[in-house]
Amino acid sequence: MQNRIITISREFGSGGRTIGKQTAEKLNIPCYDAELIQKIPQQSGFAPDFLS
Repeated sequence: MQNRIITISREFGSGGRTIGKQTAEKLNIPCYDAELIQKIPQQSGFAPDFLS
C-alpha cells in the first residue's frame, strides 16, 4: 500500500475541517488537524509556537 497525503488549505468558516474528516473517512485514511501540532512537540522537543 502506498502512503497518501492530502492537504486541504482552508479559511475560518469554510467547512474545510468537515470536508477533510469526511474525505479521510471515505478513503479510510487518518485525518490530522490541530492535534498534530500538539503531538509533534512531545516527540521532537520543538516548541508548539515554532511549529504552528
